[in-house]
Amino acid sequence: MRTQVRAFGGGALAFSALVIFATQYVKSEAVAAPMHRQVEFRIQNKYEPVVITKITLGNVIVQPGRFVKPVGEAPDPVTPFTAGDDWVQNLTVYLLNRTNQVIVYAHLVLSFPETSDRQTRFRAMHVLTLGRIPESAAFDAGRPIQQLPGLQAIRFPPRQVMAIRLGDYIDQIKKDVEPYRALAAMTDLDVTISTFFFADGLRWTGGFQALDRQSLTWHRMGLDYFPGDPDGNWPGRPGWVDQDRPNEEERQ
Repeated sequence: MRTQVRAFGGGALAFSALVIFATQYVKSEAVAAPMHRQVEFRIQNKYEPVVITKITLGNVIVQPGRFVKPVGEAPDPVTPFTAGDDWVQNLTVYLLNRTNQVIVYAHLVLSFPETSDRQTRFRAMHVLTLGRIPESAAFDAGRPIQQLPGLQAIRFPPRQVMAIRLGDYIDQIKKDVEPYRALAAMTDLDVTISTFFFADGLRWTGGFQALDRQSLTWHRMGLDYFPGDPDGNWPGRPGWVDQDRPNEEERQ
């Protein structure tokens, strides 16, 4: 009988210890400590039609805009911040249209350097596409670009700000990225501005280009070409203040 009591008692102690361990484990998983994170994007110059003016986490600016500085001045830094597992979905990217034309299509890339394959330079990424390319400009290398039916052009007016909340796209981001690594484990996000199309068919992809209607091929404009005044709405100038003017196309 005593043997049975000891066996029962030992099992009870083991069970109690297991319950305590499991409770502590669940608690530690539920309240994971915040980690240092950062959002990177390249330093921007005044001949770019759209620039990132800031990135916020909730209502807090975690990365101000990064702009070309005069010779001798230090470049704007990348600023690490502390955030929990849901950091990506709580980020908002603010874009400023610096031109005098309406933008109807935007193409950005969200990539995660920590998933990089050093041999192939592969990174897990999500391509974020907003709007629709004008039919008159929907050509690449002389061939029509097939666009998904139902896509609608955005309206991103001149000198206005568009806020892109990543939480609106978090399911698609996870689908593209989490086969390689969980978002909660990531500490570094890279935002790349790739391509914009304007209402009149002009496009920008590292430089302004116009479509030759005869050959249906794209030709680069001059290096100093800019639709508007490149100095008139330049966030990098001294004394510039982010007026934070979201337009009617702000991404809710």
